[in-house]
Amino acid sequence: MAQRVAYWFAFEASHFYRLPHLSDDENARQFGKASRHHGHNYRVQVVYSSQPHDPPSYFEQLAQATRQRIDAQFDHRCINLEHPAFQNQLPTTENLALYLWHDLRAGLSAPVAEVSVHESETLSSQYAGEEAINQDGEPRPVVAMTRIYTFSAAHRLYNPQLSEEENCAIYGKCANPYGHGHDYRLEITVKGVPDPVTGMVMNLTELDALVKSEVLTHLDHKFLNEETPPFDQLPPTSENLVAFIVERLRPHLQGGAYLASVRLWETPRSYFEWNAN
Repeated sequence: MAQRVAYWFAFEASHFYRLPHLSDDENARQFGKASRHHGHNYRVQVVYSSQPHDPPSYFEQLAQATRQRIDAQFDHRCINLEHPAFQNQLPTTENLALYLWHDLRAGLSAPVAEVSVHESETLSSQYAGEEAINQDGEPRPVVAMTRIYTFSAAHRLYNPQLSEEENCAIYGKCANPYGHGHDYRLEITVKGVPDPVTGMVMNLTELDALVKSEVLTHLDHKFLNEETPPFDQLPPTSENLVAFIVERLRPHLQGGAYLASVRLWETPRSYFEWNAN
């Protein structure tokens, strides 16, 4: 039976998003602050395929070789200026995940199943070898990009169609008539073929604006039962909140970038998730 083994790696590097055919002002409008030379503490998760007979020492050696290969290429470097693969493409998280997936498989003959590149606490991209055929009949990589948002809200788990006693029996202290609250963590994942020019599945500015207008303005710093329909009639459980978020975002994300998953953390110990597949 096939298994998977995951290791984390890290490197510090700088980069910038600039297209040579655009002016400084146009690059700033396209990429915002990312058009300026800046840096990150990158984290990379590499997932290897494993067989039951593979000894642990094999993956320890493989992880060491992976770390050395990543460090030699990226650690304490300006990716745009010092890495040959990014002379003609932007070092977006999407392009980095794609590059590392292919490079580690070829350079180390490693059974790499998936690579995730985390640029910050709120942005990452994952590639697992998925492809789609474009209109010219050519295979193109399908990459997942995850953006993280936070919002704070109050709610009462209460169904107006039930009695007070029934609500208390079902929801316990969460049925407190004065409500309670959470700092929610929302993970939105979109998938698609990265744009050949920008290297992005979707422009982050556009995604941020969409999530703000369709989701955050309705949920952030609200008493959901009183201020956000349909939760005046529907219990604002995290399951129902996820369905609400999917319903509002999915119609806008059905083209080149489509909504792949929504994960909502109600507390650090519990999350609720919807997946397109």
